[in-house]
Parts: sequence; C-alpha cells; structure tokens
Amino acid sequence: MLLNNKKELLLLFTDDKSIKSQDGKYNGGFYQLVGGKIEEGETVIKAAKRELFEETGLGESDVTFGPIVWYGDLKLELHGELTHINQRFILAKTIKSEVTLKNLTSEEKGVCKHLRWMSLDSIKNSKVLIYPKKLPFYLEDIINGIIPENPVYINLG
Repeated sequence: MLLNNKKELLLLFTDDKSIKSQDGKYNGGFYQLVGGKIEEGETVIKAAKRELFEETGLGESDVTFGPIVWYGDLKLELHGELTHINQRFILAKTIKSEVTLKNLTSEEKGVCKHLRWMSLDSIKNSKVLIYPKKLPFYLEDIINGIIPENPVYINLG
C-alpha cells in the first residue's frame, strides 16, 4: 500500500479476463493496490520491494517501508482454477510522484494498464471497481496516521 506525501494511494488498473469471481463471473477491469505473489524463498518485505519495482519503477531508496497493517483472504478463479489467496498489506510511503509500468513481467504486460494516484475522496467516489471493495473504510485511519499495532483482518471481497 503505497502512499505519497499528498496522502494519495497508488492504484494499478488491471483488466485480466482470466480473473473471475468465485462463481466464475468476469467483472471487468478494476483498480487494486500494487503488489503480487511471494516467490519461493522470499520474505514478505523482499517480495514487496520486488513487486513495487516491477509495478512502479520505484527502488528501495525511493520508498520507506512500514509495518504490515492488514491481512485477508479470498477465493478467486484464476486461469480457470479456483484459488485461495492470502494477502498481507505493508504500509509504504514515498515522496516520488512519477511511476512507470516499464518493469512489468511478461505476464503482467498484457493486463496491467495504468497507475493512478488517488485521494481518499476519489477512491470513495470512483465509478470503477476498486479492490478491496471496503478500501475507503479501512484506508481512512491509515491516511490519518492511525496505524494498528498488530495487522488487522480485512474483508477482501
């Protein structure tokens, strides 16, 4: 979860027809927080740094990483297979505003369309689907500097 000094959150617009709800329904493109799968042998923080570079172009010196603030799980159909996904959300901050998708993996290049810095109000008023759906509710405390002592379970649906 990457925030800038304007209290905006960076979201990635993804349109992948192989991502479907648990019942097999394709719901169109959506915004999500940057991140991805933890590779074999990676720690959570190492994976976060790698994914952040791939999806934003920002390196370790551009970002300050904080604690894991949320966690959750959900089931999705991915590439025709029902998959149980466990997610953890690390708070990260940057003063950089320029981001790029030039470091995407070959798998991501076809489905990751653009990045957008969004304020809490623009997230609340978005006409485009944003995951997690209750992001504005959970995000408000984080933006206001209220960081949980221990990671909080959130509804990812």
